Amino acid sequence: MFYTQSEQYDVIVSGHSGRPLDYPVLSDYPELLFYIQRNQNINTVIYELNMMQGDIINLNEPVKVSWINFQSDGSKTVNELNYIQKKLAFGYHFDVITTELIEFRFVAYDLLVFYLAKDDKGRFRIYTKFEDQKIVLKMIYIYAEDMGVFPQVKFAEFYGEIVDTKEYFYKKLILQ
Repeated sequence: MFYTQSEQYDVIVSGHSGRPLDYPVLSDYPELLFYIQRNQNINTVIYELNMMQGDIINLNEPVKVSWINFQSDGSKTVNELNYIQKKLAFGYHFDVITTELIEFRFVAYDLLVFYLAKDDKGRFRIYTKFEDQKIVLKMIYIYAEDMGVFPQVKFAEFYGEIVDTKEYFYKKLILQ
């Protein structure tokens, strides 16, 4: 279960300085790796494990990326990313290390390295390191300002769990 921001991160301010409190919190399910929300609207980019029959990772596309579009009537639709979103914003590059360990980086910011690997219970998760702490990534919030055709990202907030201690993790990365 993924707790609300106020339960986990009560020191974080909302709005321009952080993820708005009224944004939806996605319920966890086995295929969900993590999700991204942005300040432009509540629509959410989800990253899911892409398995083939026989519970084998699809090594041609190990992570499936989609949009959840929230409607004003409370309903939601799930759509694939378009070409530009895949190639410039929310897509990823990856290298298969083994059939159960995959390195990947976002196309929009390839300085951070992430790994798709199994946890101690056998579930695939997304891992990264911040300041020598191994983290299970749960969510990213991105704040960007519209600057012409493409928004300019000002900061990204990473939410997750520290692997060794099981404590909640928060890190704000300023990208100005």
